[in-house]
Amino acid sequence: MTWRVIVGTLSLVITMILLGYVAVTEQDRMANFATAYNARQIEAGASLFESNCSPCHGLDGKGTGRAPALNTPDLLTNGKRLAEVQWAGTLHDFILATVSGGRPRPSVQFSQYPQRMPTWSQDYGGPLRDDQIGYIVAYVLNWAPALANVTPEPTQAIVQVGTDITQQLPAGDPTRGQQVVQTLGCTACHISQGGAPTIGPAWLPGPDNNNQGVGTRAAQRIKAADYQGKATTGDQYIFESIVAPDAYIVPGNPAYAPGGTSLMPKTFSTQMSAQDVADVIAYLDTIK
Repeated sequence: MTWRVIVGTLSLVITMILLGYVAVTEQDRMANFATAYNARQIEAGASLFESNCSPCHGLDGKGTGRAPALNTPDLLTNGKRLAEVQWAGTLHDFILATVSGGRPRPSVQFSQYPQRMPTWSQDYGGPLRDDQIGYIVAYVLNWAPALANVTPEPTQAIVQVGTDITQQLPAGDPTRGQQVVQTLGCTACHISQGGAPTIGPAWLPGPDNNNQGVGTRAAQRIKAADYQGKATTGDQYIFESIVAPDAYIVPGNPAYAPGGTSLMPKTFSTQMSAQDVADVIAYLDTIK
């Protein structure tokens, strides 16, 4: 009888010790679980962002010529953008609502981006489930800690290139020009994504353009019978297409609105410097 009491007592003591250990470590275990779960959400969100959001907002969320930056203190840390739209809720809910419902009308604060943001949530007719929307929100919010102590650099005014395509441009750097078009998001409309039709005229050679790249076709455009622009050389034609996209609408170009106006942003003449334009022209000239 005595040994049973001893065994029972030892079992009770060991059980209490184990329960105490679990209780003491439970908080850390749950914290590790939450961290791992959040990491998985961010990883899934990164993939969804790349395939759905990056063509307009950039791979790193720092904006393009088609949509504003998301990876920026005015959205994620200092609340400036939320204050501008008089948002009274949390940052998480603001991003969630914006991604879910899109923007049926262009943003007043970003009038240089005239195209509407599409609806993404299935609840509003979009293609993504609620959990996928949540993953994208987690990925965007993931940028916030790195911006918490960032001191905004003084903004240097760009010397605008304007719309005079006869001006003398500096020498162009094609390597930097490729970086400029990626930053502005030009490739999203002019280079096919996975074989899909391009939104604007394709830069790369293909069956739809006689297997000629934009660097070859530019000089031919100004010789077209219906050409109404002012360019006299291929480089001037590219220049004109950048800063005055309505000057000439390529026949059959899908990127035009009713009335014959181009869907290409009309703001590059004020967003780009002469060096930017020269570099982009130098890059496009390499695509033969």
